[in-house]
Amino acid sequence: MKNHTFCSLITLIISIFMLTESIHSQISNQNDSITFKNNDIIPEVNPWGRIKLMIIQTNGNIGVTDAGSRFGLVAKQKISNNISIFSGIEISIFLTSNGDFRLSPDNSSNTGFLNLVSVASGNLFGLRKGFIGADFEKYGRVSIGKQYGAYYEVAGITDISENNSGYASYVFSPEGTDGGFTGTGRASNSILYKNSISNLNIAVSGQFKLSEKEFSRLINSLGGSVLYSFPYNLSAGIAFNEVFLTPNFESRIRGLNSNPVYSSIGVNYSTDKLFFGINYAYQQNGDIEQIKDSTVVYSGYGIEIAAKWNPFKYWSILGGVNYKHPHNVDPLVNKAFNRLIYFYGLQYQPFDHLLFYLEGALDKSVTSKGESIPDNISTGIKFNF
Repeated sequence: MKNHTFCSLITLIISIFMLTESIHSQISNQNDSITFKNNDIIPEVNPWGRIKLMIIQTNGNIGVTDAGSRFGLVAKQKISNNISIFSGIEISIFLTSNGDFRLSPDNSSNTGFLNLVSVASGNLFGLRKGFIGADFEKYGRVSIGKQYGAYYEVAGITDISENNSGYASYVFSPEGTDGGFTGTGRASNSILYKNSISNLNIAVSGQFKLSEKEFSRLINSLGGSVLYSFPYNLSAGIAFNEVFLTPNFESRIRGLNSNPVYSSIGVNYSTDKLFFGINYAYQQNGDIEQIKDSTVVYSGYGIEIAAKWNPFKYWSILGGVNYKHPHNVDPLVNKAFNRLIYFYGLQYQPFDHLLFYLEGALDKSVTSKGESIPDNISTGIKFNF
């Protein structure tokens, strides 16, 4: 534990040193001093958004649902020749969340008939990202807020499907979340440093969550990634993320015996016509299942394979596999428990901002209770603006 704290402090000190050196260099260089005009102090503000709806068939049922609509705002202000301030916010919109009715036997009358009860189906809006930072050009970028962490830079590359990928890389861990708690996905309360040196991209991120009882260290999680671009359109990278929990918290969760740790190795080939990527991820104490009245933590590995081919103008064909294999050490977990999805799809994009897609999944997964998960097929539209 002391080694983790020492490494965290060293990383923080290095980041602060690089930032300080960058600012000092900019101030001391007389060539960088500029005289602002009136239009120099006006920030660039770019609103954006997307509407995404789909019709999906699964388990004999058909439904229309929102598939990831959102809007956002990106702003940038140049404060010298080599320093810019930037910020962004991204809000999810649940366009099909208009409430519903259900039969309620608990609210039935003494006549023996059931009552219809109006049920709210969730919030209309949700926060995906919100951050502010500074870009020092060759010295890198530093940002704070809710944003994709360093782990995502490598582990998120194979998440290309509209509905059926991203499970096995442990980006959104624990499954069903956005990875905000662990720092593997859209990390909450985070600081991120990114830089590019020739063909090498590096990133370091940490989370700071004040007085939440699960954490007892200055840095609550720490992640890093290195991604290198090779000749012939190849790139490869590694990523790592660890969550630092207080020791007493570990003994109170079933299956948790050390800090959650995530690692990922990815290789991909990418051109205008073809993308092919493979990602291997391993996690220790990094995912959870709700079984009966218990929360069970487990370890495991995952493999993602994804491909996308553009044979004709406007048309794309995609496919891939997500396989997540848990290490089943708890007797509550079914021995066949795994996540295995084969996905396929066809996309038609007549304009830069408009996409139509047809996508399906052959789901061979087995839940922690030993149940199967039905296949699905969907068709949808995505309009960016």
